[in-house]
Amino acid sequence: MAAPPSEPDVGSDMTSFETLYERHFEFTWRVLRHLGLAGASVHDACQELWLVVHRRLPALELHAQVRSWLFGIAVNVARNQRRSSARRPTDPELSASLVAPGLDPEAAHAARETWSAVQAFLDRLDETDRWIFICNVVERLSADETAAALGIPVDTVYQRVRTLRRAIRKGLER
Repeated sequence: MAAPPSEPDVGSDMTSFETLYERHFEFTWRVLRHLGLAGASVHDACQELWLVVHRRLPALELHAQVRSWLFGIAVNVARNQRRSSARRPTDPELSASLVAPGLDPEAAHAARETWSAVQAFLDRLDETDRWIFICNVVERLSADETAAALGIPVDTVYQRVRTLRRAIRKGLER
């Protein structure tokens, strides 16, 4: 996999809330979804995440990597969301078999099966490994960014990513 272009450090155009929201909303939505939230929980968590960003934006250091910072906030928001949703009844999820018109049925089926396998793999991971996998492999943040977002050593990220990649390859081969 090719690494995405490195993200520029936070500059004057990145410190406005509107700019951050516009550039990173989709990233935060995906991350929350990957962290195991679904349905209305993702909506609520995303709103909470951006409230936290708005509140903490003045404290953002100019040298900080924005996506790492946002990922760290997302981890905390997702954890809190799961705790609170465990105390409430859940809403029924929409069927994963709903497909937009015009999609190739075979491709849609294959994508659903692959995504189900990835979700099953993620569900079996402990919290930290899930975060590392999502941050580094799925969202393609660098090992340094992943380590910064999760507050763990970079060497741990490299070691766990190697182990996780081997495990998911084995799982997908089955």
